[in-house]
Amino acid sequence: MINTMRNNNKSLLEEIKKVFGKYTHGDELSSFVRKIRSGGSKIGNSSEEANAHLLTDQLITFATEKLPILEVLELLKDLGKVYILRGDFVLAADVTRAMLAVALCDNRLLTPAANAFLSFSEVYLNQANWSEGITSLKKAYALFKKENDQVGLARCESLLGTIYAEKGQLATALDHFQKGYSFLRPSKSPFLVANFENNIGIVYNIQGEYDEAYTHFRRVLVYFEKIKNNERVARVRHNIGMSLLKKKTFNAAVKEFDISINLASKGNHLPMLALSYLGKASIYCSTNDDSLAEAFADKGMEISAKIEDRLSIAEVYKIKGILERKRKHFALAQNYLFSSLRINKELENELNYAETAVELGILSRENGNKAEAQKYFGDALRYYKKIKAKDEIQKIKNFN
Repeated sequence: MINTMRNNNKSLLEEIKKVFGKYTHGDELSSFVRKIRSGGSKIGNSSEEANAHLLTDQLITFATEKLPILEVLELLKDLGKVYILRGDFVLAADVTRAMLAVALCDNRLLTPAANAFLSFSEVYLNQANWSEGITSLKKAYALFKKENDQVGLARCESLLGTIYAEKGQLATALDHFQKGYSFLRPSKSPFLVANFENNIGIVYNIQGEYDEAYTHFRRVLVYFEKIKNNERVARVRHNIGMSLLKKKTFNAAVKEFDISINLASKGNHLPMLALSYLGKASIYCSTNDDSLAEAFADKGMEISAKIEDRLSIAEVYKIKGILERKRKHFALAQNYLFSSLRINKELENELNYAETAVELGILSRENGNKAEAQKYFGDALRYYKKIKAKDEIQKIKNFN
C-alpha cells in the first residue's frame, strides 16, 4: 500500500503519457513531457495533489492548443477514465467539466456532450451521490436518444442499474440491466455485453444464487483476460472472491482477492484495491484470524479515507464492530456498528444497512437485550425478503 502511494506521481505521469501518446506524434509528446518537467512543474517537488492538478491543467491547456476539437474530446474522455480508476474523483470531475465546456461550444457535438454527462455520473456513482448521478445520466440519455446512439443508451442503462444495485434495489437494477442489454448487438459490443453479464452476476450473488453468479463471472473473466483488460479482470476476480466468500470457500476466495489486489495495485486502481482488502478482512473475520482481519481492514480504511469512499468506510466500521464484539468490547463495537449503520442510511444503501443491522442484532443478543436484537433482525429480514436472499433469511431465522 505504501509503495502504491509513493509511486503515484511517477505512475500518473506514465499514464498521462500513454493517453497523450494516442493523439499526438512523438515530437509533440516529447515537447509536452519536457514542458511538465520544467520550471515549477518538476515532479516530486510538490505535494501529490498539487502535482496531479498541475499535470492535469497543463495537459488540458496543451491539448486544446495543439489538437483538433474531436481529438481533444476523446483525450479528455480517456483522461477522465484514468482518474476515475485511480480514485481521483475531484480531478475526474475537473477533466469532465473541461470536456463538457468544449462539447457545448458546438451544437453538433451532442455525443461528446453525452459522454461528458456519462463521465459525471461515474464520478457521482463512486462518491455514492446517487441523485446527482441519476440527474447526469438522464441528461446523457436524452442526448444519446436524440442521436439514436444505441450503445450510448446501453451505457446509461448499465450505470443506472449499477446505481440501483449499489443501493440494494435489485429488481430495479435488473430492469435497467435487461433494458440496456436489449439495445446491444452482442457481436458488435462484446465489452458492454460482458459488463452487463458481470453486473447480473453480482445481483445473483447478493440473492444467494452463488453457482449462477459464479458461472457469469467465469464466462466474463475469459473475455476480459483474452483482451488483457487488467482493470476489468481485477473487478471480476474480486466478484468471484465475494461469491466464494459467501459459499465459505475461504482459501479459494483469498486467492481471488490476492489476484485482484495485485492487478489493482499495479494499475493504481485504488477503489478496487480498497474493496479487495476489505474482502480479505471479511474472510479473516469469518475464520477468526482477527489480527489479519484488522490489518486488512486498516489497509482498506487508509485507501477509502484517501479517496473519500464512504461506503467502504462504513464497511470498515462494520468489520471493526464485529472484531470488537468478539473481544467483548461491547460499547466500542456498538459505536462502530452505529457509525456503519448511520453512513449506510445516509447513503441510502439498503443492502449494507441490512448487513450491519444483523451484526447489531447479534451484538444486542450477546448483551442480553433480546428486544433490541429482534428489532435489528426484523429490519434486516424485511429487506432480505424483498430481494429474496434465501441464505440471509435463513441465517436470521436461525438466531431466533
